[in-house]
Amino acid sequence: MSNAHRRPWAAILAVLLVVFAAAPVAAVDPTPAPSDAPLDGSALTPTIHAEMETEHAAARIGFTAGGRPQPFTPDTVTGGEVQAGPAAELPNGLSSEVFGYLPYWAVTDALVAHLDYDLLSTVAYFGVPATSTGTLNKSGVGWDGWTSATMTNVINEAHAEGVKVVLTVTMMAWNYDYSSMSALLNSGTRRTQLANEIAATVAARNADGVNLDFEPMPNALQAAYTAFVREVRTALGPDSYLTVAVTGGAASWDEGYDLPKLAAPDAADALMVMAYDLNWSGSSRAGGVAPIDSPYALDSREAMTAFLSKMPGSKLIWGVPYYGRAWTTTTSSLNGRTCVSAGGCTAASWAIRYDDAVEAAAEKGRRWDGVGQVPWYTYVSTTYDTHVQAYYDDAASLDVKHEMAAANGLRGVGIWHLLMDAGHRALWDQLWRNFGDLPFRDVDDSPFLEHIIWLAETGITSGCGNDRFCPLAAVSRGQMASFLSRALGLTGGELDTFDDDDGSVHELAINRIAEAGITSGCAPDRFCPTRSITRAQLASFLDRALELPGTGEDFFDDDDGSTHEAAINRLAAAGIASGCAVDRFCPGGVVSREQMAAFLHRALDP
Repeated sequence: MSNAHRRPWAAILAVLLVVFAAAPVAAVDPTPAPSDAPLDGSALTPTIHAEMETEHAAARIGFTAGGRPQPFTPDTVTGGEVQAGPAAELPNGLSSEVFGYLPYWAVTDALVAHLDYDLLSTVAYFGVPATSTGTLNKSGVGWDGWTSATMTNVINEAHAEGVKVVLTVTMMAWNYDYSSMSALLNSGTRRTQLANEIAATVAARNADGVNLDFEPMPNALQAAYTAFVREVRTALGPDSYLTVAVTGGAASWDEGYDLPKLAAPDAADALMVMAYDLNWSGSSRAGGVAPIDSPYALDSREAMTAFLSKMPGSKLIWGVPYYGRAWTTTTSSLNGRTCVSAGGCTAASWAIRYDDAVEAAAEKGRRWDGVGQVPWYTYVSTTYDTHVQAYYDDAASLDVKHEMAAANGLRGVGIWHLLMDAGHRALWDQLWRNFGDLPFRDVDDSPFLEHIIWLAETGITSGCGNDRFCPLAAVSRGQMASFLSRALGLTGGELDTFDDDDGSVHELAINRIAEAGITSGCAPDRFCPTRSITRAQLASFLDRALELPGTGEDFFDDDDGSTHEAAINRLAAAGIASGCAVDRFCPGGVVSREQMAAFLHRALDP
């Protein structure tokens, strides 16, 4: 088969070997190239999967061996449906597949605590390499992570939420030495042996299937790889979930993936399209790794159209990036020429984690590429003595990608990789907006979405009526009494404490928070139930309810002399309140319903 339309990777890498400089001295840039990835071409790989696998190959993670996880049971599968395969039912009200790669370097107790299983349908552990002899590499860090106690906990927690867990089996040949891949795939004996070992490994861990990530795939091995995928399907059986990772340009260029046959009924349930290396380290222009449109590179719209010309959308999981990429460039203008292509400046490129990109964009100034529909930022690098442009994806750009996948009837989206946003909720909340089962129809734009969902799930609120939450509406003192009474599980309330709440739907709750010592009213014998509650008053309510410890620190400048100042400081010390602006709490500000949700969530479910 012809290679005429494939990217000339070998030639490009040869050029990069010449133009890429040695590793720089300690960088002062907010997103420097990794210190362990020399910029001499040796660490450059055209897909982020291979790049990060290489980067972490020598990682020394102290995994502790774990017991056998619990098997998957479909008791909590309550979501939508996809049109093919054993993952036809989706968990937790999801409307589309949300497939997320979890690499071994993210399998730590601290990081996996940030996983939100309510917003995932499949977790793909990445990964365990295959060997040329038809076995899995069980002596590396990938295997240690797969059999670790932390991964056992992940599998158990995922299964408890109806979420499937699959093992990613990898074989990378981006050095263009296909001898190992050829030795494996051209041997029927070795293919069968590996297929059976994969199936046994999945069964031993009570996992739910496999993701195969063999890349790149030369045309000469196309038929052999398809045969291997079919053998894995047979070894796994019909109830396991089998997906195959393919490059984002596999439907546009002449690559070695026989896409229709790989997604046939006797092969994979779906293809996981790595649609996020469309601009890469060697690109001539800086731009998003998955631009919606681009005049300079294959873009997401073109790539998706090409895939849909070869198979139905129900067979496609569309990869979305939780990372970005930076290049040294000749200019600060949008889509500037990269130094690797233009010359005359130090050539460098590196991947950026989402959380690092957000921090850098906040410092350097977030811009928007209206064609690629991705955020970006630029600055002059003191390390490289030239411009740097960095493009990444955030909630706004992922919203566009999610909607494009849904509008084209795709099976869902696939994340590379989970937990690059650890500590941030924005991307999880965007999944809620696009694919989740939101409790109210007027909260999808709220910055407090996570907290509103928690409030609904815990039964503290049923909204303001007609499937609405009214997030911007002010909270009255009477409403706050009901919220607190439900949240704290208060009982009693037979003693009528105040004279001005007779006949109020909140009267019982008002009496209960009075009995609990949370309030003494707004005046003798009065509670003022219809008056809006202020931020300062809510601080005192929560301080008394939680019996917070004292603090000697004064957090805000605008509450001096307030009767609520001590309570405000205790709330800040406990991480429940961060103020309304720098050094300000706005104690007289009225509390909205969405803000109330955040206060209660942070207070009661820290």
